[in-house]
Amino acid sequence: MLNRAQLETFVEMMFKEKRIELPEDIELEDIVEAFCKYLDDDLNEWLKMRFSAFFLLTSGEGSIDWNWVRENINAL
Repeated sequence: MLNRAQLETFVEMMFKEKRIELPEDIELEDIVEAFCKYLDDDLNEWLKMRFSAFFLLTSGEGSIDWNWVRENINAL
């Protein structure tokens, strides 16, 4: 789900900003891959929670307040 090239650029930027040096036995690509998987897991859970909050606003599971959704669409 995440763009690894952008994530690599971000990690490099943050390492420079925080003055973090990579150990010689760890490759940047490995860090990016591990960090990406870590973020994907969190992002998936966050998206599920936000989906429920956006669509299931009325009482009871599966009861979508479509008027509220329309208002949000129109607000764009």
